[in-house]
Amino acid sequence: VRTILASFSTIDTASQATSDIIGAGIIPAALEMMDALTIQALTRAGHTGLPADAAAVLLVEVEGLREGVDELVPHVESLLLGAGATEIRTARTGDERDRLWKARKGALGALGQIKPNYVLQDGVIPRTRLLEVLRTVAEVSEKYNLPIANVFHAGDGNLHPCIIFDARVPGEVEKVIAAGGDILRKCVDVGGTLSGEHGIGLEKQAYLTWVMSHQDISAQHSLKYAFDPDVRLNPGKIFPHAYRPVPQLRIA
Repeated sequence: VRTILASFSTIDTASQATSDIIGAGIIPAALEMMDALTIQALTRAGHTGLPADAAAVLLVEVEGLREGVDELVPHVESLLLGAGATEIRTARTGDERDRLWKARKGALGALGQIKPNYVLQDGVIPRTRLLEVLRTVAEVSEKYNLPIANVFHAGDGNLHPCIIFDARVPGEVEKVIAAGGDILRKCVDVGGTLSGEHGIGLEKQAYLTWVMSHQDISAQHSLKYAFDPDVRLNPGKIFPHAYRPVPQLRIA
């Protein structure tokens, strides 16, 4: 296993590096992106060694047989530099690798250094549209005057924009909901979907019709009703409230 941290002066070049790695037929074990706001929060939280002036960093991990990895790492480093990386650090020991991953795993908790609350979105997009969607996220941040940190799985297009706010401020929660809806709408518009990991639940049920037909939703709702006729299992979740189970014969 080899882990590489690459710094970039713009989100655009970091996004291009992601596309170049995948376009070269390389399938990393991990390909994670963190933006400047995330780096700032991590630095405040005491994570040292991150490039303070970077607009974004990519954490790339490749694994396999030693000989194959030894050949692959220089190729990955070349692609990162070709896309515009300003600095590359390749972990040579397990301790170095652990330090790099400690920052990535501590990113969400560190956002509390900026404001006390955040909402984590979970849209998925085609990797080729990454730069376009990240630009939209920046526009949404400006539109609602809300800081949004990007820390996500760039390798598979699973975005996690973190909308940072203070729930004690009147009107903040409503702005966060609206901002999240705008981001998910963009994910859908570029050919993506509402969730890659976290599911629909209550938060995204109003948006389900963006990605599924009324017939599909009705069929799934009826299937749930067949197994849960008394609506005891997670009542009111996933399906928009306009859909109600159609009464069915109960055959003993």
